[in-house]
Amino acid sequence: MRYALHKYIQEMLVTLLEAADYIHNEKNNDEVIYNQLLLNSKEFLQGIKKVISENHKDTNNQKIFGQIKLCEKKVVELLIQNKEDRILELTTDLREDIKDLTVIFEKEISAIYHIVFFAELGQKWDSMQSVYEAFSQRSDCEVSVVLTPIFRTVETNGKIETDFIYEDYLTSLGINFIPYNKYDITKHLPDLVLISNPYESVTLPQFWPENIAKYTKLVYLPYYTTLISDDASIQVNCQFPVTKYAWRIIAQSEKVKELHKEFSPKKGSNVLVTGLPKWDEGFLSTTHRNIEWDSKLKGKKVFLWNTHYNITSNNGTLLEYGTSLIEHFFDRDDISLIWRPHPMTDTIFKLYQPQYLNKWEYMKEIINKSSNIVLDNNASSYMSFNYSDALISDYSSLLAQYLLTEKPIIWVKKNKEEIVSDETQYIFPINHLEQATSLREIQDFIDRVKSGVDTTKNKRLQIIQEEMSGADGRIGERVSELLMKNLQLGLP
Repeated sequence: MRYALHKYIQEMLVTLLEAADYIHNEKNNDEVIYNQLLLNSKEFLQGIKKVISENHKDTNNQKIFGQIKLCEKKVVELLIQNKEDRILELTTDLREDIKDLTVIFEKEISAIYHIVFFAELGQKWDSMQSVYEAFSQRSDCEVSVVLTPIFRTVETNGKIETDFIYEDYLTSLGINFIPYNKYDITKHLPDLVLISNPYESVTLPQFWPENIAKYTKLVYLPYYTTLISDDASIQVNCQFPVTKYAWRIIAQSEKVKELHKEFSPKKGSNVLVTGLPKWDEGFLSTTHRNIEWDSKLKGKKVFLWNTHYNITSNNGTLLEYGTSLIEHFFDRDDISLIWRPHPMTDTIFKLYQPQYLNKWEYMKEIINKSSNIVLDNNASSYMSFNYSDALISDYSSLLAQYLLTEKPIIWVKKNKEEIVSDETQYIFPINHLEQATSLREIQDFIDRVKSGVDTTKNKRLQIIQEEMSGADGRIGERVSELLMKNLQLGLP
């Protein structure tokens, strides 16, 4: 039975028992109230029977219906009974019968919670996957996934262009889903909705936190690991609408919760510190291989190159090093490269920076001609994590995720500009990772890894121990347990 209905019957049974206590103890004080409570009790019992009949058809309810009939019989007898000794006996029996009905109901009919995941980009599914699996394994939950679109819109010379992204990556994972245009939250009324997208500007109004929270309890699972505390990260973490409307927000650390305490509308009262479910994916069994990748990567040291689309800020180095780095790998036969560009790169170049499209296409053309470079457009990053021996990355939360592989990492910055100043407050200490500010430094890193030299391993292991101690592959399980406990306790 749906949790909301189950809770409704529980509340009705509590009210019935309170009425039975009054009927038993206060009959001589106010006969009008006494008779009205009996009539109300009769209606309540009929209502409980009706709800169970219409909403619980999977099991034999005769035991419950028999007990309801017994309670109804006592109520009818009390309405016509005038003998004091008989009334005392019947009111005593009524109380016990209602208590027995409560016990039978709890034993025979379980509450079923409807849990819904609003999923969009496949590259963000890792933020939900382990939580989805944990909920799916619970006998008291029915779990659905709604695949939602995202889009980017730009106005150029008075013309509005939109890149609409709606790709089915779930079927290949064996996950059935509901198309976004077939789901109506006002009719389904789930008990929990989980999202990983905090940006209202890239999705439809029906999936905005404000509109979700009108009908259910909203849970936000961040799709990224917070690295620094600056104005932009404080805004995304603590001041977007989701922080106001979310019933619960899952946080990576106490440091993030402290940000919420200082800057968010609810002052951290809706934040649960568990570590991020996205960290679980590295612990999943990954045996899948790619034949094309094997032909280009096998037998060589493999480097994963992760680039950001925001090339006009200090975060993205694609223009600075992109062509030279790809050509460096193209010209060598002793190493290989997996390039994983940010999934929005193509959209951003098409809509906002078309002047760089030729360079973008040229780099992809080199890859097509190469014998040792592959382009990774997979929803999950973990095939790249498993194939690769080291990471070369722009400023990205992938820097934190890759740490769990215990493989070498270098954080790439622009030639003349530091990504962050010395005064930056680090939520996650990526400043302790090895860093490069030139192509030569990147090449030196490549050669060291090729030679088996790893000078920063102990420092990386220390970061894992201090910042990701909860990363044991079971964060999603703990998140689901906490959310269910909070829900069952009726916590605000």
